[in-house]
Amino acid sequence: MQRLRKNQFQLSEQQERARYLLIEQLKKDPLVHRFIQSHNLPLHIVEKNASLFAAYTETIRKCQGCQGIQMCAQPIPGRFQSLDVDEQGFLCDIYKPCKYEKMKQKQYGHQKRFKIFYGSPSNFLIDFEKIDLTEESDEYTQSYMALIDSLDTEKGIYLYGKPGAGKTYLLWAVANRMAKEGKTISLVHIPSCIQEIKQNIQDSQFRNQMISKMKFCDVLIADDIGSESISPWTRDEILFPILEYRMNNHLKTYFSSNYTLLELEDQYASLNEVNSRVASQRFMERIKSASLPCQLIGDSRR
Repeated sequence: MQRLRKNQFQLSEQQERARYLLIEQLKKDPLVHRFIQSHNLPLHIVEKNASLFAAYTETIRKCQGCQGIQMCAQPIPGRFQSLDVDEQGFLCDIYKPCKYEKMKQKQYGHQKRFKIFYGSPSNFLIDFEKIDLTEESDEYTQSYMALIDSLDTEKGIYLYGKPGAGKTYLLWAVANRMAKEGKTISLVHIPSCIQEIKQNIQDSQFRNQMISKMKFCDVLIADDIGSESISPWTRDEILFPILEYRMNNHLKTYFSSNYTLLELEDQYASLNEVNSRVASQRFMERIKSASLPCQLIGDSRR
């Protein structure tokens, strides 16, 4: 191995002067003093770790006066480079979440409980307590209270009403509340889900994964059921086994639909097949056993 020359890494006189001034400046820096005091470190540690302390103070000052993650000046938004002392007593730099990132993590932390969801990130902020009922009708309030009451019961709710009445919004409130309680959630827009399975018809692994996530989660929310492209295959090969398993294992299931239970039965019985009515009745029995009907009265909010 080639021996390094003695002066290979020597600083120039100008560099030495700049380093000396930096160290003197850091020793007077209140941020450095607070860090040293909080970790019971000697002041001369600054001399050997000037670059770390310089980066630390620069990073902290970037955060001062910050108005939120959208205005973040750090290379990784919501995280800042800080200093810590390891078990051996050496300084090391670490990345920490700022107060805004911690707030975001608290708001969205329950998202990891969702096995499937159809919606935007803002949906994870929907909360029963944030829904203002003062301007709502008595009928809307009754549906709201029915969903609240259902949280502590075995059965879910079959929420039906006109398109745009707010059914999905209320069911997102249900999903978020239960996810925050530690339940696993699959919030599935049934028409979109069926379309995705059809598009991946040759991919049995994808189909089985989707069905499993709907079968085995603690809470299934089947949104907009009856609006999918109905066929004996979607009814009997996709949806029926899911609802059959959940009924037999007493797993909580919610539904939203534009149809009453009777209208939904007619939808599934309208297929051109032998015993279509019987197959539809068998299917509907699973829905009825898992949920209680609740009408959401009101015009479209869209």
